[in-house]
Amino acid sequence: MKVTVSCSSVQTVIDILEEIDGQEAITTLGQLREQISADNDVDVDTMKLLHRGKFLQGAADTPLDSLNFKENDKIIVMGGKNAMADDAGFRMLGQYEKHNLSNLQKTYDVNLKDVADLERGFLEKPKQVEMSKKLEKKVKYFNEEAERHLETLDGMAIVNEQTPESQAKRNREKRKALVKGIQTLLNQNDALLRRLEQYQAILNGDIVE
Repeated sequence: MKVTVSCSSVQTVIDILEEIDGQEAITTLGQLREQISADNDVDVDTMKLLHRGKFLQGAADTPLDSLNFKENDKIIVMGGKNAMADDAGFRMLGQYEKHNLSNLQKTYDVNLKDVADLERGFLEKPKQVEMSKKLEKKVKYFNEEAERHLETLDGMAIVNEQTPESQAKRNREKRKALVKGIQTLLNQNDALLRRLEQYQAILNGDIVE
């Protein structure tokens, strides 16, 4: 059974009371609240759910089939602070992403452009050799910098004893996404280093074009 959830100006559709694609069916009020919280980043403990003109009330284990749901019913989310914005651990990750990881992407983009410019061969050979050596240092330093960011993220205390489990899960998923982004850049940078080394081999005469 599908129900539409309206939170601020965003609408999402949730399947309830039946298993979908192998996922556990949402059959209780507590499970519904958790899903809405995860989809809309609102605090599960302070949100209010309006259904058919009445607020849904009951314990977490209240069965949804006792709450008179029908296909394509609407649920309006009221209240509920933005759980992620108010959480210190998530805020820490967001600030780190803003002040550090965006610059990491920019650094890679600059290195990529410089290597591409070098490969065009517009400079005289001695200057190409000099530039390739400088670029090699920059590209290798990028890897060191990215590895330091991975270590920093791994050491961040993004949850504590007071962090609700739902928020702790969001924080871990956020960190996982940031780590994955850095690892993608590392893989791209390794490929860039191979390109540079191959071009250096051409300049040295080790490879004939």
